[in-house]
Amino acid sequence: MDGAPSDLRTLRYVAEITRKLAKMLSRTRYQMLVYLLEMTAVEAESLAGEQDPKRTRPVKPSQARR
Repeated sequence: MDGAPSDLRTLRYVAEITRKLAKMLSRTRYQMLVYLLEMTAVEAESLAGEQDPKRTRPVKPSQARR
């Protein structure tokens, strides 16, 4: 990634969507998939933060847990 603003928006979008999906799935038996999605969201936010440290948002704790 070359640090383009669209890359940062994409990473943050990936984090947002995967968290929403993890929250939906947390009510099901697919806990390993929920974990994978949550880790994907954390990694996307981390990469976005490395690309643009001034706009880093704090990583929210998982709200997808039972």
